[in-house]
Amino acid sequence: MNISENARNKLSLLLPEGATGFSVTGFVGTCRGSTPVINPAQKAQVGQETIRCEGLTFFVDPETVADFCDCTIDYDPSFFGKGLTATWPHRAGCACNS
Repeated sequence: MNISENARNKLSLLLPEGATGFSVTGFVGTCRGSTPVINPAQKAQVGQETIRCEGLTFFVDPETVADFCDCTIDYDPSFFGKGLTATWPHRAGCACNS
């Protein structure tokens, strides 16, 4: 997993007091570019794996772990930017129609 400096800074700002990390429950999109579905959390839910990267903690659902571990998270702060995005290597069965 890779997190850009922009993404790390934005996620650090979004983490409220009392939360220890982010719960990751999936992605909206495909390997070519998606939005991670994340929420601040105090701890992992039952079945979630804990992943630490770049000083951030993520609690990841089991069906999302493979894509999340391979992904690159970036943040585009520009006016027409995409915001927080995730991309990962293409896999067979992906809906990206490549």
